[in-house]
Amino acid sequence: MGSLNSVLVAVDFSPCSAVALKAARRIADCNRASLRAVHVVALPSFEPAPHPLFPFTLPTQADLVSDARESWARFLADTGVPTDVTCDVEVGRPRDAILESVARDRADLLVLGAHGAHDAHKGVGPTAAACMQRAKTRVLLVREDHAGPFRNVVACVDFTETSMLALQEAIRAAAQDGAALRVLHVYDDPWHGLRPPAGIQVNMPDFTAEFRRRVEDRLREFCTPFAHELSALKAAYHCVESQWRGGGYGHAIVQFVKEQRCDLVLLGTRDRWNIRDMVFGSTAERVVREAPCSILAVKPELAS
Repeated sequence: MGSLNSVLVAVDFSPCSAVALKAARRIADCNRASLRAVHVVALPSFEPAPHPLFPFTLPTQADLVSDARESWARFLADTGVPTDVTCDVEVGRPRDAILESVARDRADLLVLGAHGAHDAHKGVGPTAAACMQRAKTRVLLVREDHAGPFRNVVACVDFTETSMLALQEAIRAAAQDGAALRVLHVYDDPWHGLRPPAGIQVNMPDFTAEFRRRVEDRLREFCTPFAHELSALKAAYHCVESQWRGGGYGHAIVQFVKEQRCDLVLLGTRDRWNIRDMVFGSTAERVVREAPCSILAVKPELAS
């Protein structure tokens, strides 16, 4: 199982980032990993000019950075996190500055709130979504209402190397927090919702049940490298057919998460989402956008 030596948490001093900081602290402690925070002072793309009606001097960049450092000290005290956590105050576009911090620190995990103070209505804010997509490391998006240890973890498996790594991370998370672990695979109806051919109906009336059993066997076989750990955690295996869930892998995962009341989903993602994903929605994009829980994404380059 890959090591976790360095954790980076992005904070904007919102309630959601306070939950993210606590989660990052807990994960870093469990893995004996280093923990650093980063806050980005977002500046306008133009140099503000003093207006003749302003009876005061506009704040400089140095003033904004100084205010951010004072806000960090208050934020740290309010969250109750030990004061040994240091925070780098960067200046620029939040998404770019966070990604640069990930690369510079070679962070093994980036933790951030799913949204900030001004975009809570979106579920997942644009900065969080961009970091989930582009960061060259594991990314954990934490929901504001999921403070404390995770209790119900689900690993999404599609038989790829990346999903194997997601399974490893799920085992780690469940073991650390004493959570229930579910291993989920979503499969297609081979007849795409239509009636099977007449010959199948006559000669194999139990085809649907047998097909499901074969899928479950393949899922257990895929998980064999971690059979001992999964047995110790009493992991439950679930195979869900995508068609009767309304169609689409992402939809099936979201519905499963809601029904089972999972509070952490682990899944592999592609390196980049393309134009087709933005129009039709990839599995990962849909889960990130619609699942009402925290999400840990694993990138394909980590599996190589």
